Amino acid sequence: MRCPRDQNILIDPDSAQLSVFADNGLHRCEKCQGMLLNAEAAQSAIAREMLDQMHEAFTDEGSEAALDCPICDSKMRVRSIVFSKPDGSNTEPIELDGCPTCSSFWFDAGELQSLVPPLGSAGEDPEERTMALAFLVQMLMLLPHRIV
Repeated sequence: MRCPRDQNILIDPDSAQLSVFADNGLHRCEKCQGMLLNAEAAQSAIAREMLDQMHEAFTDEGSEAALDCPICDSKMRVRSIVFSKPDGSNTEPIELDGCPTCSSFWFDAGELQSLVPPLGSAGEDPEERTMALAFLVQMLMLLPHRIV
């Protein structure tokens, strides 16, 4: 399976041997640091359910993106998503590319990084940055959200 941005081979969720990747079905690109979430690859029932719910917002709505889904090769669609923080405020909207055919979603690294303060020294090491972003995705999966 290849990255929809740079065509590098995506790293499978199980290859990291860390539950955060396997639980959420996170494939990742070492080059661009983007992450693909896929409901079928997610081992966590909570993650699968949330991804399936999000998928419904992409079946008929959203603009066609310039990306092909790495799972099924369908043209992905882009929508904005806003997450509700525990304090009741909302995050800034980020663009999310979703497949209208399967329950797969692509997060560009820059989109995820916009949701958190600077990663400090983790920002210098790509592996540590990837781990920090993976934990962010896991936290986002638990927050209420709305697709606008």
